[in-house]
Amino acid sequence: MKKNKTLRRFAIVAGSVLVLFLGALIALPILMKDDIVAAVKDAANDNLKAKVDFNDVSLSLLRNFPNLTLAVEDLKIEGVEAFEGVPFFSSKEFGITVDFWSAWNYGKEPLNIRSLWLEQPDINVLVLSDGRANYDIALPSEDTTTTETAFSIQLQEYAIRNGHVRYEDRKGGVFAELTDLNHEGKGDFTQDVFDLSTNTSIGELTAELGGVAYLKKAHANLVAGFNIDLPNMKFTLRENDLRINELQLLADGWVAMPDEQNIDLELSLSAPQNDFRNLLSMVPNAYIEGYENVKADGSFEFSANAKGRYSSQPESYPAFDVKLVVKNANVQYPDLPVGISDINMDMAVNSPGADLDKMTVDIADFKLKVGNEPISGYFKLKTPISDPDVDSRIKGKLDLAQLAEAYPMEGVESLAGVIDADVMVKTRMSTIDRGDYANVQMNGKATVQNLKYVAEGLPPVSISSAQADFTPRKVEVPQFDMQLGKSDLRGSATINNILAYFSPEATMKGDLVVRSSYFNADEWLTEEEPTEPASGMVAGTGKEEEELFNRFDFAFDGRVEKLDYDIYQLTGLEATGRFTPNHLLLTSYKGQIGDSDFAGSGELTNVWNYVFYDEVLGGEINFRSAFMNLNQFMTEEPVPAGEEPVATEPILVPENVSMIVHSQIGKVLYDDMELTDVRGDLIVADQQVRFDGVKGQLLGGGIEMKGGYDTREPEKPAFDLAMKLQQMDFQKTFNAFNTVQAIAPIGKYLRGSFNTEFSMKSLLTKDLMPDLNSLDLDAFIQTSTATIAGFAPLEEVANKLNVEELKTLVIKESKNWFTVKNGTVTLEDFDYTYNDIPLHIGGQHKITGEMDYKIIASIPREKIGKNPVGGSALSGLDYLSSEASKLGVNINAGDFINVEIGLAGSLTQPKVKLKVLGSGGKSSLKDAVASSVKTEANKQLDSAKAEVKSVVDEEKKKVAETTNKAVDEAKKTVDTTAKKVIEDLKKGKTEDAKKTVDEAKKKVEEWNPFKKKKKGGG
Repeated sequence: MKKNKTLRRFAIVAGSVLVLFLGALIALPILMKDDIVAAVKDAANDNLKAKVDFNDVSLSLLRNFPNLTLAVEDLKIEGVEAFEGVPFFSSKEFGITVDFWSAWNYGKEPLNIRSLWLEQPDINVLVLSDGRANYDIALPSEDTTTTETAFSIQLQEYAIRNGHVRYEDRKGGVFAELTDLNHEGKGDFTQDVFDLSTNTSIGELTAELGGVAYLKKAHANLVAGFNIDLPNMKFTLRENDLRINELQLLADGWVAMPDEQNIDLELSLSAPQNDFRNLLSMVPNAYIEGYENVKADGSFEFSANAKGRYSSQPESYPAFDVKLVVKNANVQYPDLPVGISDINMDMAVNSPGADLDKMTVDIADFKLKVGNEPISGYFKLKTPISDPDVDSRIKGKLDLAQLAEAYPMEGVESLAGVIDADVMVKTRMSTIDRGDYANVQMNGKATVQNLKYVAEGLPPVSISSAQADFTPRKVEVPQFDMQLGKSDLRGSATINNILAYFSPEATMKGDLVVRSSYFNADEWLTEEEPTEPASGMVAGTGKEEEELFNRFDFAFDGRVEKLDYDIYQLTGLEATGRFTPNHLLLTSYKGQIGDSDFAGSGELTNVWNYVFYDEVLGGEINFRSAFMNLNQFMTEEPVPAGEEPVATEPILVPENVSMIVHSQIGKVLYDDMELTDVRGDLIVADQQVRFDGVKGQLLGGGIEMKGGYDTREPEKPAFDLAMKLQQMDFQKTFNAFNTVQAIAPIGKYLRGSFNTEFSMKSLLTKDLMPDLNSLDLDAFIQTSTATIAGFAPLEEVANKLNVEELKTLVIKESKNWFTVKNGTVTLEDFDYTYNDIPLHIGGQHKITGEMDYKIIASIPREKIGKNPVGGSALSGLDYLSSEASKLGVNINAGDFINVEIGLAGSLTQPKVKLKVLGSGGKSSLKDAVASSVKTEANKQLDSAKAEVKSVVDEEKKKVAETTNKAVDEAKKTVDTTAKKVIEDLKKGKTEDAKKTVDEAKKKVEEWNPFKKKKKGGG
């Protein structure tokens, strides 16, 4: 019995300890999570020049006990500056295991990392043509002293699971893409020298160099061991086995990095197999599904070696050699009727040292037969950098229809035509350059007949005939004639130094003449997918095409009789100029679009990087036009019956264009407006179009303006404008501009001319009209001679007062300021004398229509009619006397009667109110204005008192439910505020009073203990 009790106590104690232990395992990571998350974020933000974001961080002691496991979920790293919008790294999970006690003491000792892994990483490495790389995100340290790092790498293993890697080096012409990448490595990284074992598999591997695809979606597996010597940064290959598709490769040697500038290496690569089918599997498009059924025989030998130092500064390369021999090979695909036979090749590439100019390429023999047509040749190249020395010949006929029936071609729907060539070249580039044609051996011709090519997703291409003639002086294509979908192209071309193709430092020079009766651009333009931001991470590299175009220095002469693009048709297009690498010089261009003509000259920079990599297109263009009809670009497409119209989207300015356009246009038609003699500059950059120094003639007057259209926020396009108008006609201006009609509806009744200077800014609606609610405008307007006639409110005043002069108001040489803010147009007060009647005018109106204007007039007594007007029972003077008596105002003294004319309501339904202010001498207008201001101040005083009383009563009611102290404090605050408001109003400080009332409201609202707090503590 005692023994059972002892066991029972032991079980309880052990169970309690186990529960406590498990609880600690679960609780400790939670307690430490904030510290770990802070460490991760601090490290990222303090050390990286990039945008870093992640969803969450999870911590666990159970996952890799006794170590602590940290997993960052949905980690994303995106570039900045030149790489803005370019994703660099993302992963579903980035995990590490760290030593528990180093995490517990973080801040006192480094965080010891034992293992790491990446789940579904997506890595995009981009090196621009100027050498800048998006992986260079580490911030330079300002402190040059050595400090202890916050992390200590003590790895035992690491892994990548289901990864994707994309590498694009635009400077070096290298591209690689790996999908479905799985990799793991194990080794004791705590040691200075240790062995590392790795296992790698790649679902699809694509590799390109210099625009040539060497691997395309190949399968790859690598099992390799390495000896890692960290003090000497030397990595030696141990046992290894690399398989790409069906080709097995074995490597041997080592790589060392003695410093940041140099890489030493000694490597060899060989293929232990010699069956040609293994080599064939490496050829792009050859390794198809069911490859095991392909009949392939013959043998091959392959070896490659590299030894020496690679250095970036100065640039030098290790010695290397590559040998490939193919003997008596034949291929027959099971589903294709034609075979490829008699394949033989003997190739040797040798570079003896650091200078690539000493490299030689020797393809001593090459031949094959497609169907029954043989092709044979040889190719030898020396001094490829400084002076390409070529000895080559190719002879044979290729029936493209038979090729399509012999070799699988992904995406090709049909192929036909015959290419026949017999060309021999034996010379150096320098021999051609110096014109020593007697020593140039270059002859033969290559022809294309009846070529037809149809690829998936592209219009059909056909070439009826083309021929290239090789002569000692040049390669000439005297005529080509092709059809590209619905478009036709014909012309001629000349290449003066064809051997420059083999030198990366030389460009081919020549001429190109192109003619077309009709070209449909829409067939060759694809709509952009609204997915990733502009980043240069486009499908495919574009490197092959860019390399080709960047090797030309060509004069061109192009003419297109008719070109269709979107809903527009351009006619009579002509352009001459010169294409040089990444640059287009336009000597002249001209054309017609509708009834609008255009012509000019200029240059475009960074052309091919823009076309292929979405980099910034620069340039400077001169644009001339005798007549430009902008209405043809504003026409909306008709909506079919029964369908809803599609919402108009704002026109977005490209973010990758930086260009200046110097414009000179004789006449511009926009809606019903005509601008003439328009000159100025347009600057397109940073998703904006800015115009500067624009001058012209509009509506019979002069115009100067500068400003811009901004689409940096696509959902909120905006514009700003500063404009100067001279001798403008009121009626023409009012009828021409919707904005003028909205902000100055009285313009309908104005006749005459004016000058104005104004600045304005506003958001734009989707139809690119100003959003009047956001319009902010400051303007100065000067009238030389203007007449307000037919304005009902003035006619009503004139009739009541029997003052004919007020029916038609003539304004001469007036200067006025007005503003538009928050949907309200404010006319600043000004004084004006008309027909010996001093006037003080000012007020405001809402863009929605409601107006509040006051005219204080000091009317000479003799101008006020003494006889009744029309059917009125009272004369003007009698009317004023009656109104004055109601207000207790004496108007019997003085030669002038002061009247306040209030205009309210809307322009279509005005409300006129007359108020007699008194009488006096000619200078009594000042007193009348002061009286009106005082009256207005009293009204605001009463309103403010009522408002403050309302606030006081409301808040007193609320605070009554709280402590007496709180009540006293609230009463003190409100009463003090009320006194200040009343004092301000008595002093005429109506604006100060209003501000004080608003502050009082805010203070009471902030103090209010019953107000619910916003989430987050705000």
